[in-house]
Amino acid sequence: MQFFPAQQLRQKQSLVITAQLQQAIRLLTLTNVELKDFVENQCEENPFLEANASRDASNADPAPGPAAQDQAPELDFSQGKMAADGPITDTAFDNQFETGRLDLGRTRTRASGDFDALSLVAADEGLSLYAHACAEAERLFADPTDRMIALAIIDALEPSGRIGQSVEEIASFVMVDIGRVCVVLAQLQQIEPAGLFARDLCECLRLQARDRNLLTQDFAILLDNLELLGSGNLKALTKLCKASPERMNEMLRTLRSLDPKPGAQFDFRADPIQPPDLIVQRRPDGWAIELNRSTLPAVRIRENYAKDVLEKGRDETLKSFVSERVSEARWLDRAIAQRNETALKIGAEIVRLQIGFFEKGPAHLKPLVLRDIADAIGMHESTISRVTASLMMATPQGTFRLKAFFSSGLAHDTNSDGESAAAIKYKLKKLIESEPADAPYSDDTIVKIMAKEGVRLARRTVAKYREMENIPSSFQRKRNAVLAGRL
Repeated sequence: MQFFPAQQLRQKQSLVITAQLQQAIRLLTLTNVELKDFVENQCEENPFLEANASRDASNADPAPGPAAQDQAPELDFSQGKMAADGPITDTAFDNQFETGRLDLGRTRTRASGDFDALSLVAADEGLSLYAHACAEAERLFADPTDRMIALAIIDALEPSGRIGQSVEEIASFVMVDIGRVCVVLAQLQQIEPAGLFARDLCECLRLQARDRNLLTQDFAILLDNLELLGSGNLKALTKLCKASPERMNEMLRTLRSLDPKPGAQFDFRADPIQPPDLIVQRRPDGWAIELNRSTLPAVRIRENYAKDVLEKGRDETLKSFVSERVSEARWLDRAIAQRNETALKIGAEIVRLQIGFFEKGPAHLKPLVLRDIADAIGMHESTISRVTASLMMATPQGTFRLKAFFSSGLAHDTNSDGESAAAIKYKLKKLIESEPADAPYSDDTIVKIMAKEGVRLARRTVAKYREMENIPSSFQRKRNAVLAGRL
């Protein structure tokens, strides 16, 4: 046998995930807002690409590409086809979305039209808890040492308004006597709203009760024994307070009127609301779905500018740069159009299959899996998964992530297709909300009630769904009703 180097020619097929393919896959996972940020970043790098440009401008360059984002396509279910913007015919481009296996990679609000971003702008954010406390400390303390102690205590403030360090730790940090720290702390506890700078929940409620002249002897005993109240042992608590049942109910009402987290009043920043990417509306001729144009970026390719650059310079390097950048801009325009069309197709099929939800509510959700959508529109399940993971859809029932419409099915006596787990959870929640407070339904009772409606559930399934929806047991629900004064 001889060993020597040799060359051989072979042909084979392989899947190569190019940079453009990775970018195309990533576009599928972006919401409209994220897509807008992505386009703006691309415009910073590409001088021949312009975002959010008006197509009606008199000096606008022609914008090649299959679709303009400010004329987003709309699906009309009465006609069963696109109302605008025909499909992209580049087969090679279409296939990019179906062959990749790379997974790049997250409130419900009610919306009936385009999302208004101005609704998120706060008129007046006001002072933060820290700023409010510092301003009051500046007013209360003239002595530099006392002011230094006050600032150390303020640094220990938690968002709830209570301090997260002991007096001993603060005294050790500023190297002063514990007694002096307690004096400064007592003055800080006079700051409005009452209850700030408390060391625990009991002291927080006590400060508020004292400020409202409610700190009677029996109410003080109640505050000192909050653990009995938490365990629902009202008999022992009533005995300790030496109060009648009527007086105990009165004190419980007073306790519920106090704020356990007074510092939360200074949190003026609301949680960010993600605007919907798709909007579903009912029209006289049926249901229609469209892209949320208010958050969708518009892309314009500056063809005329590219021609001017080429005319002024004959350098081959410049020609190569212009050609490459214009090609990238055209590709991005087509990729965004394909992403929009894919989102519309998936959203349209969800509306078609979950029509009961859109007309009657969450209790009428049907079992749905990714394969159902993939088979209907001729795409891979991975594509459906990427799109539904992040996009939001505004419906007459509220705004939901697309993945909320997917759920496994359970057997139903009157429905061969079964009933979705999401619909059963919704029915379970509504059933418990309507139960009598003095006799809450046990899991076994819920199983029997569901069986009368044709839904066969095991008791452990009911318990599992309760835990998923953060619903306590029947015993705990009754105890909560007692503590809330409903019994």
